[in-house]
Amino acid sequence: MNPRVLSLNQSNTLKLTALTKKLIKEGKDVVNFAAGEPDFDTPDFIKEEAVRAISEGFTKYTPSAGTVELREAIIKKLREENNLNYETKNIIVTSGAKYAIFAAILTASGKGDEVIIPAPYWVSYPEMVGLAGAKAKFIKTRPKDNFRISIDSLNKAITKKTRMLILNYPNNPTGATYDYENLKEIYETVKDKNIFVLSDEIYETLTYDGKKHFSFASFPGAGDYTITINGFSKAFSMTGWRLGYLAAGSSFVEQASKVIDHTTSCASSIAQRAATAAFRNRQWADDMVKEFEKRRNILFNGLSHLKKITPLKPEGTFYMFCDIKKTGLSSLEFSSRLLDEQLVSVIPADSFGAEGFARLSFATSMPNIEKGIERIKNFLHTLN
Repeated sequence: MNPRVLSLNQSNTLKLTALTKKLIKEGKDVVNFAAGEPDFDTPDFIKEEAVRAISEGFTKYTPSAGTVELREAIIKKLREENNLNYETKNIIVTSGAKYAIFAAILTASGKGDEVIIPAPYWVSYPEMVGLAGAKAKFIKTRPKDNFRISIDSLNKAITKKTRMLILNYPNNPTGATYDYENLKEIYETVKDKNIFVLSDEIYETLTYDGKKHFSFASFPGAGDYTITINGFSKAFSMTGWRLGYLAAGSSFVEQASKVIDHTTSCASSIAQRAATAAFRNRQWADDMVKEFEKRRNILFNGLSHLKKITPLKPEGTFYMFCDIKKTGLSSLEFSSRLLDEQLVSVIPADSFGAEGFARLSFATSMPNIEKGIERIKNFLHTLN
């Protein structure tokens, strides 16, 4: 078997998620703070477009880069909301934003190359880098810096072997994001280094406290070497539809398209029709964000009163990153015991390169959040 596949890690995230689902299926009253997807249903206006697509027989292959209609809708969105100017030759629609990331990493890096990944990181980044034959090089970030990379650490990490820097903001798992000034410093550092920047902006709509999202590729000339990743899973609660996209320079897209041609052929035609309709109603996403912000505040206020856990208030996403080192437990021990003893499911952050932390998702109902806070409180009392 391929040693690159054999070297892939089976993450604790997936193990805990599988056990959580098993307990729920058995009828256990589990408070699920492990969810990596919105708990809202896909909006009816999107589902109705999918039904129309099926009824009209729109069920065949599309161009491998995606339908012209969807790519034009993406171009319009990127121009109006992200200040990015692209043509259809700059867009690839993929079977989920996750696959767009993999195709980008595979296209840009290979054996002997290095890919810089700020930690904490989304669990799949280093595994994808390894599958491409490249080496992940981690930059540690700190809570006191709001988990933003320092320019000094970035300069030290860049070598002649560096092919890509991965930026994910708002960030999974920390919920932190970068503002214009932070990004400008990074831009000034990398713009002459001849490396790609993979800007994973899948959570861009989920920002709070009036914070405005800024796309890295909108800096002068940055669009030539930036691969912007986005999709429909988070903004429109379409996780199961498996639809994402990347936007990049035409020469990069030309090469990345070969990966699509010889693997997935194209994304689902039905999902593409549905996604095209998604852009016609932005109010739905705005309403979802308002609800998430309310939940964030309830969860943060509830956990802030507990002595052995320190929540970090997220600027975006639907995740709350918590420092659990005062419990004296490892991330996996904390998560395993909390699920076993109190039926509360959280994700251990060792898989994210952050031992001593846990990730809680507030993509669940307000009653569940309040119940979960009380159970965590009870669990911490037992540790005394």
